[in-house]
Amino acid sequence: MTPEEYEHYVAQLFKEMGYETNVTSYSNDYGVDVFAFKGEEKIAIQVKKYGDSNRKINRDVFLKLHGSKDYFDCTKAIVATDGSIMPDAKQVADKLGIEIMYISEKEALFQEKNDKVQVQKHISKKDDYPDFSIIWKEYIKPMEGQYISNSKGSNKIVEVNDLELKRCSINNRISKIDRDSFKFAYEYLVRNGSVTRDYINQQIDKRCSSIIYYVLVQIPFVEMKVSPKQILILKTK
Repeated sequence: MTPEEYEHYVAQLFKEMGYETNVTSYSNDYGVDVFAFKGEEKIAIQVKKYGDSNRKINRDVFLKLHGSKDYFDCTKAIVATDGSIMPDAKQVADKLGIEIMYISEKEALFQEKNDKVQVQKHISKKDDYPDFSIIWKEYIKPMEGQYISNSKGSNKIVEVNDLELKRCSINNRISKIDRDSFKFAYEYLVRNGSVTRDYINQQIDKRCSSIIYYVLVQIPFVEMKVSPKQILILKTK
């Protein structure tokens, strides 16, 4: 189950509890993956599928969600996950009144298999461009072991898993870039037709705009221009 399918599964669970739900576009979600509505209740839900990794949810997730809850005038905030949460993150969640909901992926897959819950398989796309789950699987994951070059040298893509891309920089330093960072940049590109490296750098905290930029340009329908800034655009069909 991809992270996107897991988001839709969480949304489906809330529908079964009588809520209307909206799964957000990542490029405009401000840290909220699903909104759930019922009467005057409006819930901001952040979904984290970490169950098949050693990665744990940190306190920044709860701090960001708390701000998003207030920004969108929500009455409640929930983190839905199949993974583990760091002790200090639980303290932050308790302090801010953010609920933690544990939802097993195994249960989701079992229910999906038995048609008890319909998980949306094909997420909406703009102008027939593939959704990001396909991009990650068919274009980015196969880059593992390859070298991505820029004006300063080459980065080796050491590993690509369901949560992140690990690269070795030109200085032989290993760093990890979240899958969500690539998703943000890709969805912004598809939604707007272009995205500058400067915009990626401003929107993502870590210093990883270069590798995101040069990985995305490997996608067949994406090209790079310099006019005068580095910019990715969608090729004309």
